Amino acid sequence: MDHHPHPNSPRELPAEPERELDKLSANAVYAALLVEMLVQQGIPLAELLAGTHITVDALRSLEARLTARQYRALIENALRLCPDPALGFKFGFQLKLSTHGFLGFAAMSAASLGEALELAVKYCRTRFDFFALEIFEQGGCVILQVDELLNMGRSSAFLLESVMASFGTMSINLLGEIPRGVSIKRTCDKPPYFEAMEDWFPQRAPVHFNQSVNQLIFQKSLMQRRLNLSDPLARQLAEAQCQRELQTIQVDDDLLYRVHRLLKEAEPNYPKLDEVASRLYLSSRTFKRRLQAEGTTFQSILDRVRMHQAKQLLTGSRQSVDAIASALGYSDASNFSRAFRRCEGMTPARYRREHVNNNQQH
Repeated sequence: MDHHPHPNSPRELPAEPERELDKLSANAVYAALLVEMLVQQGIPLAELLAGTHITVDALRSLEARLTARQYRALIENALRLCPDPALGFKFGFQLKLSTHGFLGFAAMSAASLGEALELAVKYCRTRFDFFALEIFEQGGCVILQVDELLNMGRSSAFLLESVMASFGTMSINLLGEIPRGVSIKRTCDKPPYFEAMEDWFPQRAPVHFNQSVNQLIFQKSLMQRRLNLSDPLARQLAEAQCQRELQTIQVDDDLLYRVHRLLKEAEPNYPKLDEVASRLYLSSRTFKRRLQAEGTTFQSILDRVRMHQAKQLLTGSRQSVDAIASALGYSDASNFSRAFRRCEGMTPARYRREHVNNNQQH
């Protein structure tokens, strides 16, 4: 396991059951745009779609959704056929607000940048559910965090870069510029093509690599920036459509997503299994059986969420390892260290040292 992975070889999440690749999905419009972008560069359509089980009719549909497995196959084909290492970045850059359907229209007609970001987080699943978006305040800043819910292999780096770049494009669409007072954290190494992207983002926000999380960090004052196209009635109508779209997504297929969100919202005071089951209107026995059918356990999901929080505390605070272990609900520091080493391939202390050294070099 690489400690600081290459951007096209991200640190892998714990293995997911194969069936999860067939349950999580995204609107087909993103696949259609990627295919169009590459066909214009001379890459044959048949080669892009080979082995993906994606039909041309699905690419033409405004409502079709493609599974994570289909997206993974398409992106792997794209990365193999297109030699451009910045493909994910450039693809994200072309995702205008209108690409995101009614969610884009809702954000466009919001009263402020903060309101637009909250709508993006609230209804992101109407467009894709490979990631969990979270928005929160910390240290006088508003932070938008992007967490992977699924191991997509090589495709994960492409998808993350696309999502992060698309939020830069959203800022341009909403404000006419990338505002000052924004910074970015990425978990990958600095890509070799990064400086060449100056022509794409001439007012690029500072990006810090080899971080423990993927985040866009905004000065709190930016959240009050008024939007030129603000329209309360249009926003209300677009949000109502977003709510209808959200209800059409298969609610029976998102158990892992809902458990993950419940734990993230509660951190660091994580609820017990019985409490999570109750919030999901399930008995503890049924809850455990459902998770087992998904190929996982409550403890496995909790460990993943804890690791995200642990890495933030190790790199963003001066708390001792013992204090962090206690804050995360571990019975003692040794149990925490074992769990951390199992996930990250190193001890918490070593992880902190390496990331402090990396941050000092930026």
